[in-house]
Amino acid sequence: MLVRCRRVPEPGETLLGTGFATVPGGKGANQAVACSRLGARAHFIGCVGGDAFGAFLRRTLAESGVLLDHLGVDRRLPTGVALIMVAATGQNSIVVAPGANASVTPRSVRAARKTIAAAAAVLLQLEIPLDTVAAALDLARESGVLAVLDAGPAIKVSPGILRKANIVSPNESEAQALTGIPVRNLSSARRAARALIEMGIECVVMKLGRRGALLASGSRMQHFPAIPVRPVDTTAAGDAFTAALTVCLAGGAEIGDAVRFANHAGALATLTLGAQPSMPTLSSLRRFTKKTAAAA
Repeated sequence: MLVRCRRVPEPGETLLGTGFATVPGGKGANQAVACSRLGARAHFIGCVGGDAFGAFLRRTLAESGVLLDHLGVDRRLPTGVALIMVAATGQNSIVVAPGANASVTPRSVRAARKTIAAAAAVLLQLEIPLDTVAAALDLARESGVLAVLDAGPAIKVSPGILRKANIVSPNESEAQALTGIPVRNLSSARRAARALIEMGIECVVMKLGRRGALLASGSRMQHFPAIPVRPVDTTAAGDAFTAALTVCLAGGAEIGDAVRFANHAGALATLTLGAQPSMPTLSSLRRFTKKTAAAA
C-alpha cells in the first residue's frame, strides 16, 4: 500500500499525502514477475492468506506468467503487506508485515524438490523464515543449481546460511546488517564486501543505488557505475536488479556482463511508480539499454 508524499515524516509528525495506490508487491513476487517478464520460466514458491489481498496477488502473478503450482494459501493468517511512503525525490521508506510469509516452511521447499532440481537458478529473499531459506539453498546445492540470495530485508544472517549461496546480493543497509560495517560510500562498501568474502561467501554483488553496484569474488573487486536516471520511485529497483542478474547468469553470461545488465534493469525500474508495475520486460530493457548507450 503506497502513499506519495513531499517527504517522509519525522517521528510524531503527520503529513498530507499526494496520492495512494494498492499495487502488487513483495520481494519474492516482484522478482518472480521480473524474471518472467525478462523471458524466464518462473515458478513461485510462497504463501498468501485466504483474503482479498491473497486473491489479488495470485491473479497478478498469473497475469505476468509466473507459475503458481507451489503457491500455498494459509487461511489462518493475512497476506503479507508492505506500507510504503514515497518522497518527491523518489526515495522510499517501507515497513513489511509478513503475515502468511511465515507459512513458507522447509516442507514447502521439499514439496518443490523436482522443480528446484530442474531449474537453471534459484532466487531467494529474506522475507520468509531463515530455516526455509537454508533448506532451499541446500536443495539447490544438492542439485547443482545456481543459488542467488537477495539479502533483503536487512536482518542478521549467520555466515553458515550465507555460504550456502553462490551469490549474495545485499544493498547498503543489508550489507551493514550482515557485517556491522556502515555502508555510506564506495570505500565502506568495499570494506563490507571484503568482510563478506572473508566469511567464506563465494561471490557478493552489492546494490549501491545511485552509486551503481559492486562485485566482489575472490581477489576481484569491481565497481559498476549507475545508469543516470531521474527516479520516479525507487521501490523494487533492487528486485529488478537481482532478478535481471539471476536471469542473465542462468543464461550463461559472465558475471560482469550480468551486473551491467542488472544495473540497467534497476535503473529502468525507478522510472515507474509501484513495485511490480515497474518490473521491466526484456523488450523495454533492450530499448532502454540502447538508448543509454547512445547517450553515453
